Amino acid sequence: MGMIKIPKKSIDFFNSNLSDIFETGFLAEGKWNKKLSELIKNITGASKATPTNSNGAGIVALLTIYRHIYKRTKVLVQSNTMYGVKVMVPAAGCENSGYIGCQINTLMPSFDDVKQSVTKFSKKDRKELIILLSHIGGIINPDIEKISAYCLANDVILIEDCAHSFGATLFNKHSGLFGNAGVYSFYATKAIPAGEGGMVVTHDDELGKIIEKYVIYDRFDQKLQIGSNIRISEIQALFTYSVAKEWNEIILNKEKISKEFKSVCIDRNIQYIDQTKNGQNGNYYKFIVYHDKIPIRDAYPQLHTLTSSVYDYCLCNCNHIISNHACLPIWYGQEKNITDKVVLELSKS
Repeated sequence: MGMIKIPKKSIDFFNSNLSDIFETGFLAEGKWNKKLSELIKNITGASKATPTNSNGAGIVALLTIYRHIYKRTKVLVQSNTMYGVKVMVPAAGCENSGYIGCQINTLMPSFDDVKQSVTKFSKKDRKELIILLSHIGGIINPDIEKISAYCLANDVILIEDCAHSFGATLFNKHSGLFGNAGVYSFYATKAIPAGEGGMVVTHDDELGKIIEKYVIYDRFDQKLQIGSNIRISEIQALFTYSVAKEWNEIILNKEKISKEFKSVCIDRNIQYIDQTKNGQNGNYYKFIVYHDKIPIRDAYPQLHTLTSSVYDYCLCNCNHIISNHACLPIWYGQEKNITDKVVLELSKS
């Protein structure tokens, strides 16, 4: 990974508004938290958007709420995801109830994978079930509409881990809005590289109000029996707002790099995950090449300029996915010599 860069317009906007925070004296819970929420709602179409200090904190909050208020205690996690997703489950007091298989051509579960995992539970147990589904690499799970409908029909809660997928759409619908709730990440390497931070989004007004109370311990109404201080400061909110408002520029910059890689992959018959087909409009968080039969380094030995795999470990039964794919370097403001080097290596593969 190269040096994390952000648009100059973001830096200028942040610098020009920073003094406002100190002049007003609101270092927390001020206007920039509210403006950030409104910006994310405007971009995504979410009814509710609540800032948190990380994607993980938002997921733990949702799991805790569903456990405590809605008596949902069993959680299914997909096998190819960040290790942190696994440990968030017991952190929220829930039970890891199994892993959902994934496919090499998406690195995510298919509808059949999800259905196979859910049918192992009785109808009674499904009323306690949550699926924590991670969108991988900058696109939305291609089967998310079918998965969402299936979860709704079977009384299963669906939470979308959208750490990779802010700004990505499927048939013009943003990630995070297919299930009951979604959580974005604004970590330094993500689509909106704001250092740290996250955002819980939902169309469920009741759930959205509970989240808003949860992040401030419900210290005003004092009715909610659970909560945590997972807010962000006004300075972090301003910085995240400064970067997020240029989200389109960031994605377009990476899309330009992606087109160079894509052109060579097509010419050399190299398998890659396309972020533009079947209704997808990805954010180019990753450019992923893979081989459906053999390890990636055996398939393309001339390819050296990589940023490893999306994940270099597996939670359960997906070793072939780990070894059979790799990520090409792609970030905002990427140096041309790096892009040219990757193109040259691809052309020799």
